[in-house]
Amino acid sequence: MDISENTSSSYPADAPQMAGHIAALNYLEDVRRETEVKRQAKELGLAKFAQLPEGRKREAEARYEILAAMRTFITAGGFKKDRGMRIFREQYNAGKIELPDWVRDALKGCRKLDRATLHRWRSRYGEQGLSGLAGSYGHREGFTRLSEEQRDFIKAMIADHPDVLIPKIMAGLEARFIPQGSAVPASHVVSRFVKKYREENASLLLAMRDPDKWKSKYQFAVGSCSGSIVRLNQLWEADATPGDIMLLDGRHTVIAQIDIWPRRPKILVTPTSKAQAIATLLRRGLIDWGVPEVYRTDNGKDFTARHMERVLDALEIEHDICPPFTPEAKPHVERFIKTFSHGIVELLPGFIGHNISQRKAIEARRSFSERLMKKGAIVEVKLSAHEFQAICNRWIEAVYMQTPHEGLDGMTPAQKVRSWTDPVKKIEDERALDVLLCPAPKDGGLRMIGKKGVEANRRCYFNTAMAGYEGKRVRVLIDYADLGRAYCFEETGEFLCIATCPDWYGISAEDEAGCLKRAQRRLVSEKRKELKRLAREHRIGLVPEEVLDYRESLIANVDELPQKTEAYTTAAIEEAIAAADKSYGIVNREALAGPLEVPPEVLAYEEGQKKLIDLQEKRRQRRLFESNQDVYFWVLSRITDGTDTEIQRQWKREYEDWQDSGMKRPFSTSIGVSALVGEEKAMDEEAL
Repeated sequence: MDISENTSSSYPADAPQMAGHIAALNYLEDVRRETEVKRQAKELGLAKFAQLPEGRKREAEARYEILAAMRTFITAGGFKKDRGMRIFREQYNAGKIELPDWVRDALKGCRKLDRATLHRWRSRYGEQGLSGLAGSYGHREGFTRLSEEQRDFIKAMIADHPDVLIPKIMAGLEARFIPQGSAVPASHVVSRFVKKYREENASLLLAMRDPDKWKSKYQFAVGSCSGSIVRLNQLWEADATPGDIMLLDGRHTVIAQIDIWPRRPKILVTPTSKAQAIATLLRRGLIDWGVPEVYRTDNGKDFTARHMERVLDALEIEHDICPPFTPEAKPHVERFIKTFSHGIVELLPGFIGHNISQRKAIEARRSFSERLMKKGAIVEVKLSAHEFQAICNRWIEAVYMQTPHEGLDGMTPAQKVRSWTDPVKKIEDERALDVLLCPAPKDGGLRMIGKKGVEANRRCYFNTAMAGYEGKRVRVLIDYADLGRAYCFEETGEFLCIATCPDWYGISAEDEAGCLKRAQRRLVSEKRKELKRLAREHRIGLVPEEVLDYRESLIANVDELPQKTEAYTTAAIEEAIAAADKSYGIVNREALAGPLEVPPEVLAYEEGQKKLIDLQEKRRQRRLFESNQDVYFWVLSRITDGTDTEIQRQWKREYEDWQDSGMKRPFSTSIGVSALVGEEKAMDEEAL
């Protein structure tokens, strides 16, 4: 609502001054709205950036590095924007701007910068964030020339012959669709479709071709420094403990962040204090608390990593980096870590306790605190990381948040938080924040779904939604605040599931694996039935015969010109002619005027050969019944021709019922082959 609507006409004397105030307030409101729109756009851009191909990400990061270098150059030189951009451009083109080698390598097609390019990069980054620096890209379908019927036909051929080659598929397509007047696409189009289909259905096809191998490979096993801080989320401070903690599952670091105004903290126990863990702690704060205006850290490499800079910049959170060797610049988080090092010890195993001796209790507390606050020192705690994290969370909520704080005028941090009544900016879509979790460095977080789900950080994560995705790659993002779960995304960027690690939560992996196996078997069974239905529907068994018929039809109407001939003879041929003439009583071959009389035994032999050839042709047309499948396709051909009988139709129903049952028992029927062929078999016997 426009602020001017709340104005009153009861102040005529102050009308000009009042109008000025209203105009100023309206302007500030417009600026706030515009800022919010830009922030939301950058959030969306961050989510889009996570889904880009690695090459596009690299290009976008390189362009961001150039823009960052330009901002530093203009600021350090005290130039006005346009003049600074011009001088920077000249220096860059001359090779005088120091940049990492990978930046220029990533932009091989952009060795020189012009004014338009820099302005375009700045504009796109301001509107879309890093995704705007990636340029335009699209997808090629590659299969648009294949009709839906042709795709189903190819699937049916693969189902019936999993290892069928492209030439055989092309021959089947031509034989089936060209006589129908349908165009058949080029072989490279079919090849791309087949390749993609086999990649996406590798598990299913292996289950049909080799069930035992599929089980082995894919089946799931399973004065005041805060005087200027006057509002919630105005300033957050973050830091890590100087010392480390040796837990039962290895060496860990404690990272802390605190919202200054209410003094509310968060702690993350992590194997390392790398940028991915810091981003995880920030993500937890964004979800639970809202969006801070300023995020203050020291100048350590983990807090100033490119990943952290990119995240904070995309969310329009100001990153306040303290000068080196100035711990006093972030006093609140430093004070909280000290309070934590003294307070948490009473909850840890092995704490002496006040019932033994006050002096020993003080010594135990002091020893823990001194070692934890000493750089390079290690404190041993006989807990797992999960157990220690749980204790830290409970201590914060039950002890620290409920303890009156001197800097809060005697209020507890919990009371201070509840006292804030104004709206809090929050990011509604948690998915957008998942990109803040840095994936595994070697392969971008890509993992193959195998027998044990996905493996990351030496843990196995799985979910029943993975059934049907065996052998496919997914992008895995580990929630370092809860190492028992992992976010799984398809390579296209679509969310798949939240996979869990049963061992982390103390759940039986065997029970979870049982659920996965059942879901997997059910899905494979459904897909197998569908492929078998396609094979029956498209009569794949008739394809070889159709190929031959089609190829013969191509040459049926071709009249070949007679070839010129010349007589060829040898001494042996001449002797054979003489012998033949003698057997027929021919004395002078040239004197013969009429046709040659053929002996009756020769005619009888030729007639027998003709009957034999006719019989073989009949058998070829009807097919040789080497298996029940041959009989099935022969019956289908009779039904298609309209020459079927009731016995043949009954046999077909019994065979299909046997197939749909899963074929766990041998096929049996009271109808013999002789009953199926009927009189045709008698005709064969008579001909023989």
